[in-house]
Amino acid sequence: MNVTNFANLFHQNNVFQQNRPLGQMLNRTPVNDTLNRLSENLLTAQAQTKDLKARFDTLELSAEAVAFKETSALEDVPEGLLRFYLHMCRFGASLSQGQEDALTEYREQLSAFDQTIEAYQDMLGGKTALPEHMRREDAALLLEATKAAREQFLQEGAKELNRLSKERPLPKELLGSGYAMITGRTEDDFARWQIDPSAKNIYEEIDRALASAHEVTSVFQDGAAGILAELKRRGVWTGEEPSLDAQEPADSGAAARASLFQDVYDSIWSMLRKSAAELRE
Repeated sequence: MNVTNFANLFHQNNVFQQNRPLGQMLNRTPVNDTLNRLSENLLTAQAQTKDLKARFDTLELSAEAVAFKETSALEDVPEGLLRFYLHMCRFGASLSQGQEDALTEYREQLSAFDQTIEAYQDMLGGKTALPEHMRREDAALLLEATKAAREQFLQEGAKELNRLSKERPLPKELLGSGYAMITGRTEDDFARWQIDPSAKNIYEEIDRALASAHEVTSVFQDGAAGILAELKRRGVWTGEEPSLDAQEPADSGAAARASLFQDVYDSIWSMLRKSAAELRE
């Protein structure tokens, strides 16, 4: 087993394509085990995201988040304006959830790289046996290739995430003068998160950004839930209005969208292919 096989493994099994199941391989080397583990992690995260999106679109979240009240802080707001802010809240929640999805993908990919690196280090250190047909030289080459791919993903993935954070609107930016009315907040206390790839603990860095993104998602979701509760109280909500994603196929959702990191994945694949070609010379 060599870097050529390693590059082919990543390419043939679409390890860097979030919208396809990963790790569908016949033999089980340490790399394969890691790809299978990564597949399970990503598919679990995708399923949770898709379930959350489905519940939001079917109004289950509104029923859970807001109890029916006879009066509401929104009772004097015209229906048309409420519906406008409802769409803004749903749109903002969708954008913010996309940030959470991207951060989760970044975290899971780094975790898979780290687990693969640890597996090869254990082989070279004598803690675990080498798989059949693998030499120490092969394991050493795979270790270096994985480290290089991990570093590239760490740096370039952080750039993509930071760009995403800068481009997405915060609640007050999106809701404008209706911010306080919809959210119940008087202060704009949301800050844009950033990922520092040089952080001592990258996972703590990602978790901090995830917490920030999730807070924004929750604010938009709670805002939409409050509006829905008011429309229901007035008896003008049928639940049949099309969602903002009505133009998408019913089974689309976050798991079917292109990964934020697709260009990064393609670049890593090119690097691995180049390394393999050099070894063959």
